[in-house]
Amino acid sequence: MVPKTIYERHGETAVLLLHAYSGSPNDVRMLARFLERANYSVYAPLFTGHGTINPADIMNAGPTKWRQDAQEALTFLKEEGFTKIFVFGLSMGGIFATQLLASNDATLCGGGIFSSPIFPARKSQVPENFILYATELFKRQKLTAEELTARLAPLKTGVVAQLAAIEAEASMAYEGLTAFSCPYFVGQAGLDEMIDPQGSLVTVQQRVVNNLPTTFQWYAKSSHVLTVSQERKKFEEDVLAFIRHCSFV
Repeated sequence: MVPKTIYERHGETAVLLLHAYSGSPNDVRMLARFLERANYSVYAPLFTGHGTINPADIMNAGPTKWRQDAQEALTFLKEEGFTKIFVFGLSMGGIFATQLLASNDATLCGGGIFSSPIFPARKSQVPENFILYATELFKRQKLTAEELTARLAPLKTGVVAQLAAIEAEASMAYEGLTAFSCPYFVGQAGLDEMIDPQGSLVTVQQRVVNNLPTTFQWYAKSSHVLTVSQERKKFEEDVLAFIRHCSFV
């Protein structure tokens, strides 16, 4: 089944959820349903090139387009009449969530990141995991060994270049951390197998030393994808508590 955008209207406050690199709205589906039950409207768009059977579609898109996708998602919610919006992102999605917050759009009440490499990571397993993801998709198409090798070859080069472009977007997000004063949530998996979890501490420090409202939650038993992790329920409650607190500040 092809992953689809999630959009459910409930309360007057909307929450925009941005998924991870090579992921889909399925990344944040359980969090979306949890927030819907708490009477929040939720929108989780699908980034261009994602959610298809061809991983090369991701290579043919890129972070410039995904930044535009994130902006268009915010515009969509505003056109739907929402004047109070929160934006969060998982991993790469957090980069674009942070960039939106730095735009100081008047409708944004706060937001944050989940296991997101805002600060340049000392280690990253993204390229390796993308190739594993691509390999699995190609195997479902029952390619021969020769066809599989031929399809993977350009992706192995392309993902390294694309990761560099994503890191450039992350640098922009990091520089923008002090550009907005609305509350910022940072959730980090302690057992993150994709990025260096210590990078989140630098991200938090950048906010704290500038006396900007920041909430930091460390999930010691969780792996990279916090939204489906062992501590998912606590994570969901923490995100909801953050939104509710910001709504009454």
